[in-house]
Amino acid sequence: MTMTWLNTGSISEKDAFDTLALDRQSAIDYGLRLPNDYAYHKTQFAQQALAMLSSLNDYDQYQVLREIVFISSNPGTPSSVRHSLNPFNRIYRTRYPFQSYHYLIEYKLTTDDKVIISDILFDKQLRGSKSNSAAERTMLYHVDRVPNGPSYDEAKPQKEIDKLTGAWQTPIATTQIRTEHAAVNGMKNDLDKAAWLMGTHADAAYQTDTIKAYTLFHNPSDNTGLDVIECAFDKRQGSKSHNAQHLAAVLAQRHQQGKATKWVAHSQGVIVFCAALEHYRLHYGDELKEQQLAVHGSGANIERLTRIASNLGVKIHQPRNNPFDIVPNIAGGNDLSPSSLVRCLKFSGLVISGSIGGSPHTLPFLGLKTYHKQLTMLGDYKNAARVQKYIDKIG
Repeated sequence: MTMTWLNTGSISEKDAFDTLALDRQSAIDYGLRLPNDYAYHKTQFAQQALAMLSSLNDYDQYQVLREIVFISSNPGTPSSVRHSLNPFNRIYRTRYPFQSYHYLIEYKLTTDDKVIISDILFDKQLRGSKSNSAAERTMLYHVDRVPNGPSYDEAKPQKEIDKLTGAWQTPIATTQIRTEHAAVNGMKNDLDKAAWLMGTHADAAYQTDTIKAYTLFHNPSDNTGLDVIECAFDKRQGSKSHNAQHLAAVLAQRHQQGKATKWVAHSQGVIVFCAALEHYRLHYGDELKEQQLAVHGSGANIERLTRIASNLGVKIHQPRNNPFDIVPNIAGGNDLSPSSLVRCLKFSGLVISGSIGGSPHTLPFLGLKTYHKQLTMLGDYKNAARVQKYIDKIG
């Protein structure tokens, strides 16, 4: 075990390793949702392990408990190793659902074949940005605004757009939302990009709120191909991605706390949010009237999102979808007319490899006139003329 593993540190040394065998009532008292096959007669917890388990959100908690069920049935599993200092203790790295191990479970066996869970630890190396964004972990980050950091509230010259990337501070991992605003990013966003871009989107979504900090639910990017597969998986009926299940647990936590949250989701983030609501309805069921969502460049179908949100009492703001953006109109299925297809295909290159300001998808959509002015300021007169022609056509 290395020093990169952290526990809660919330229990006094005197009490940390007092043990307790859970029953159904004590599990409820600790806020635990035990799996149906949990071995009550065979598993005990040290108070330190229970404190850590109780601090996790519902999604992570249940994943760890599933691993504990496995350990109880297979205490001698080859996946565990003996502790380097105490051969009677074993260490088990959680296998699922991430390739990079998430939690470390310390346990020991008693002479009567019971399993005592001594501690549960989190690897702090999994936090933060990585050189390979596929190694980044789905989790919450607190993001503070740089004092007087700029917003995207009008068309801007390139040098001003460049300043947007420095408007938000380095994200700090957190276990729960403690801000009024929260965001879910889209695909092809590593943590650093997601932090400033979703701060920019939050600003545009709630312009009168003067946002000084927000919480990012980071949706990591594996690569374009795998991200597309994940989008298709979340759009289907049935089980949802681990991202969506995790977000559903965060929504459940906010509901249990009675906290209101102003969310904004962009691109694939809207797909994840819609899937999270569908998973939430199936597995939690309570209304979420304290939650509201601003939709930007939606990768999800707005009608489907609105339907599930309405069922749960979630307020959906008027979507900000650029009519030249292929993501909401074609991929999201929100305007599949022939004219929309032609219009979006002409601008698809700007979505795939265009500049931040020139893309109809990356920055918040502030209206067609603003987008026309933005393209003009960047010197893209050809596409600016196309936008103006469309403006004239629709009156």
